[in-house]
Amino acid sequence: MPYGMRIVMGMKEHFLGLLTEDPNPKRIRRGISLALLKAFLTPKGGFSLGADKRYTLFLYDHARRFFGGKRGVLTSLFAPTELVYAFGLVPFSLEMFAGLAAAIGIAPAMLARADSLWISTDLCSFHRAYMGLADAGLIPTPRFLLATSHTCDGTFKSFSLVSHRLESPLLFLDSPYEDTEEGVRYLAGQLLRTKERIEEIAGRKLRTDDLEKTFSYSNGARDVFERIGEARKASLPVAYGDDFMKLILAWGNLFGNPKGEKIFSGYLDEIEKRRAAGEFVPRAKRRILWLHLKPYFENDLVRYVEKEHDAVVVFEEINQVYWEPLDIRAPYESLARRLLSNYWVGPLRRRIEKINRMIDEYGVDGVIHFAHWGCRQSNGAVRLLKDAVLKKGIPFLNIDADCIEEKNLADGQMKTRIDGFMELLG
Repeated sequence: MPYGMRIVMGMKEHFLGLLTEDPNPKRIRRGISLALLKAFLTPKGGFSLGADKRYTLFLYDHARRFFGGKRGVLTSLFAPTELVYAFGLVPFSLEMFAGLAAAIGIAPAMLARADSLWISTDLCSFHRAYMGLADAGLIPTPRFLLATSHTCDGTFKSFSLVSHRLESPLLFLDSPYEDTEEGVRYLAGQLLRTKERIEEIAGRKLRTDDLEKTFSYSNGARDVFERIGEARKASLPVAYGDDFMKLILAWGNLFGNPKGEKIFSGYLDEIEKRRAAGEFVPRAKRRILWLHLKPYFENDLVRYVEKEHDAVVVFEEINQVYWEPLDIRAPYESLARRLLSNYWVGPLRRRIEKINRMIDEYGVDGVIHFAHWGCRQSNGAVRLLKDAVLKKGIPFLNIDADCIEEKNLADGQMKTRIDGFMELLG
């Protein structure tokens, strides 16, 4: 273990005691710093992307601004952050709080705290963790909370509990089930009313030029992110999928942020430079499509798949660009169309169609689905997803585990199943 990593691990137990015994914003910031320091120092081998450091520094600065003033807004993963940025406010997803809790090792304590509140253990551990964090006083009070009903059924109840605990208003968007013109009008009306409610909270009107600028930032980041996805279709990969999977939890905060396009451009530039220099991932014999999420506590799941089995995760389902550029001429309808174009909204066939297209476009040899504990929309679809993938003649592996709660990941059993799956791929 590198010397710097030993220092971090030595700090951990002492820090965790201070954090839980005397929660205050300064110590919470220190906790986030620890999580990001771990990201810097954790060894990943010689093919990690240098753009990771710029992304980590962005997250640190973003967290600092969230904690450092009274402009913070707690959001759900797919909330329209453009509305937050347009008011000069700082969005920070509650799911990211849960992920950070897992990264610095306090998730078990927060999940136990949620259990003591009689919150069902059948609920998604992201929700349970951030409800525990809020009850423990480890999440600062935001100006307001902004969430959508997709893709998690438990979002309204969990955000309501956090809103009540932090004594901060909840603005909630009810996404219709079908992506239709009627649904767009229904959701656009809610977005307009949400904008008006934010104006009341912020004490000022939204300026059109601010929204236009935020849309421009969002579209710029979207375009580069889409180009990254296109670049990763190449037959010879230049980076491991583990390098891109860290984007999953926080990428929503990059759309509408003036730094978003630059952060994504760093990844794209590095991909193009490596390809021009002929620097390809060694022994990349198997191409894997990854469905859903990954664990955020200390683990080597994805590294084991890639490094021990001469494989590369060539793409991740959640990192795809599925929406059209935003249109400032019809801002609320445009935001509504983006929310409703999410492949997890509506019938499962939308998600299956996307997966089938990714299998073809990325030349996939096998599909791995990470079945996160308590996630109804993903776990409930596993059999149908498997049938659809097998119908295309592609092997499918489902891993039952957890993104946040370590005890739900059986390491030895999981690796045995991965070994068998890789043998099937040949």
